[in-house]
Amino acid sequence: MLPRTLYIRPSDLTKALEALEEHGPGARVIAGGTDLIPSMRARTQLPSCLVDIQGLGLDTITRTDGFVRIGAACTFSELARSGIIREMFPVLREAASAIGAVQTRNLATIGGNLSSAVPSCDSAPALYVLKARLTLISLRQQRAIPVEEFFQGPRRTVLAPAEILAWIDVPVPPDRSGSAFLKIGRRKALTLAIVNAAASVCLAKDGSTVEDATISLGAVAPTPLRARKAEALLKGCTWSEELVKEAAWVASGETSPISDIRASADYRRELCKVLVRRALTHAWKRALGGDQR
Repeated sequence: MLPRTLYIRPSDLTKALEALEEHGPGARVIAGGTDLIPSMRARTQLPSCLVDIQGLGLDTITRTDGFVRIGAACTFSELARSGIIREMFPVLREAASAIGAVQTRNLATIGGNLSSAVPSCDSAPALYVLKARLTLISLRQQRAIPVEEFFQGPRRTVLAPAEILAWIDVPVPPDRSGSAFLKIGRRKALTLAIVNAAASVCLAKDGSTVEDATISLGAVAPTPLRARKAEALLKGCTWSEELVKEAAWVASGETSPISDIRASADYRRELCKVLVRRALTHAWKRALGGDQR
């Protein structure tokens, strides 16, 4: 049974922000509810008020000059089906397709997934390598921050009381670039990540020099992380299998995993090497104009 809680479904975004302001720190935003509702059943979260942001225009995907704007209320099914996402951001489509069951993807939203701030969050590594920016709004202000600045620790973000994650802006990738996402869990599907990884590669005009590279890992630290030492190792170098293996080894050393019921810390470090190498290789092939699926 769910605890009795005040439920508000505002007619527009301003009214949603007013409701959050009026009901104070105990108010919570809800859209799909795939994380919040189970937490309420378990009594680990007991909000005094739920403010439903569905139907407020935050579920669209639009392309503008230089970036694509993704509403925070977009479901993962919508992301996985979107032609814009499939064409421009295969890494995000792969992450969206890896989340839960079909029923979960039909309800779960990208904004909710980010705001839950679990270390194994699948959407975060993809957005890290895409260098996305998040727009947070309240009645008093609107601010845009890099996605990397959003997370403060397990289940903790920079969201202030009465503030909503409204949308995500993702820059259009440059020419000769590619990206990829991979995940390993205890099963092939319907499972949390033991480790997840995303990578993006941008090649120089010669087609063999790495102009830029970004690597992100999840479930191996209190928050998703950028493997910046590994990225620096790749930049400006000629692509080779040995270079990629070395970058994967360096990236693994940048993590601080824990041992838990799903995997040991040592196993997670080994998985990092495998997933980073595979993600970089797949991103490189896409940068060369290969398979974008």
